[in-house]
Amino acid sequence: MILLPALAHGAFFFVSGTEATSIVAATGTAPNARLEVWNPDLHSSNITSTSLFPVGSQFTVRVNVTDAGPMDAFDITLNYNITHSSNILQAVKTGNELSGGLLDPNNPPGGCSVGVLRNQFDVPAGYIRLAVVTIGPCTVPGTGTLFSITFQVTGIGASFIDIVRTSSGGRLVTTLVGGPPAFAEIPFAPVDARFQNVAGIPPVARFSYDPGFPLKGDTVSFVGGKSSDPDGSAGSAANGNGIARYLWMFGDGYTSQGANSTHVFVIPVFIPASGNFTVTLVVWDLDDNLPGRVNIVVSIARGIPQLDSVNWSGYAIAAPDASVTDVRGSWIVPAIQGQCGTVEQHAAFWVGIDGFNSQTVEQTGTDSACINGSPTYTAWYEFFPHASKEIHSLSISPGDLIFAEVSYRSGRFNLTIADQTTGASSSRFGVVKSPQLSSAEWVAEAPSGSAGVLPLTNFGVVKFGQSYTGISGTCTATVSGVTGPIGSFGSSVARIRMVTPFLVVKALTSDLSPDKAGFTVLWKSSGP
Repeated sequence: MILLPALAHGAFFFVSGTEATSIVAATGTAPNARLEVWNPDLHSSNITSTSLFPVGSQFTVRVNVTDAGPMDAFDITLNYNITHSSNILQAVKTGNELSGGLLDPNNPPGGCSVGVLRNQFDVPAGYIRLAVVTIGPCTVPGTGTLFSITFQVTGIGASFIDIVRTSSGGRLVTTLVGGPPAFAEIPFAPVDARFQNVAGIPPVARFSYDPGFPLKGDTVSFVGGKSSDPDGSAGSAANGNGIARYLWMFGDGYTSQGANSTHVFVIPVFIPASGNFTVTLVVWDLDDNLPGRVNIVVSIARGIPQLDSVNWSGYAIAAPDASVTDVRGSWIVPAIQGQCGTVEQHAAFWVGIDGFNSQTVEQTGTDSACINGSPTYTAWYEFFPHASKEIHSLSISPGDLIFAEVSYRSGRFNLTIADQTTGASSSRFGVVKSPQLSSAEWVAEAPSGSAGVLPLTNFGVVKFGQSYTGISGTCTATVSGVTGPIGSFGSSVARIRMVTPFLVVKALTSDLSPDKAGFTVLWKSSGP
């Protein structure tokens, strides 16, 4: 059977009023601005010396900003003495913290004044907060010193002076604010300071976590075993990398110990939470009992959003700032339900790259159609906006297990589809001008003809993913080099429901299966 020449399995058509902006990039770009805690004596954020900082001495740190662009305000919180041991630093409030800074109330920018909203020390203990804003039509350049803090040394050991990223409720704490008219928050890379006035080389704290894009209620696994002590014994009984103990602080008020840990982020009382949480791992070495630590902000998404479309149902990963290079899927070819009438109807099932937020789609799949009153099952591939092409070498039947993959390497796409039931397969190569590589899809679709979206064949239910097909490694995607199942990409994922322009449901998409890869799509109506 030859498909209609005008038949196209095309890009995502939003229902009027549906916004795609709720989908975020799977991998963001690094901010240009930097916010740094810096010591002018050592010209470094590593404030380490056994001679410069005896007990009773004082030193100064500056909080500097670089490449932030025009600024109107800042609200910055610092935290010191965070190692759960005896305090060795005490902040000293002088009243001159803002003197000489970019937003100095005694020397404001021309035509403006400067309002000090916060200048708090040890509220709570160990925290410092300064919040300042310009008053009037002016900004300051986003490179220079914002304020200075004096510390008195009260003990011997090691500690940290950290830029506080988030609160226990998952909200951003430290902010830089741009100028008018937007007054938008300026993203920045934080650089914390380490203080040490005792001999010894500190350990290096490292950790990873999974899933990489967790959702509210997910159990997140943390692995700190790659932490190490550069000058420690590699053969210690306690840990092969010279680490004596581990302390996890999850940023929501909860802590844990041990090289590895699991955690569900919550807000009181034990309610799963979404937001941004600063996870801190502190490790102590065996030889010097010195601490090392690392802070990483873990973003917990609210959940997978649902969008409506007049031609798609299924799942998509939107990654406009990333690069999708591989999509793998599997499904069971559904049988057409009931008798085929005289009206031509189609239901296409496929995997692809692009199309969700771009005008090209590279895709391959199967079609269950009613043509001339008879059920017809075919395989096809397509480089949209060009029309689809039937793969005549594959004979498709209801119940067949289908594996499909779309990959991009060395400037070209490889579209592979295999009927695991019959053992037949087909691959097609193609080059697309300026592909976006901005999304991955697993879709049940109502294709389009010359007059628009065609009626959707009653396919009953179609099942996608390894949990239904038994085909391993499906449904997965590779986004900026990271490979995982659909659900591992968090709120970058969209669940899509097919509806008519009047919001009559045509096909419903289920939740993901426990392995975050499988799902079903249930036919509800053929549409207009």
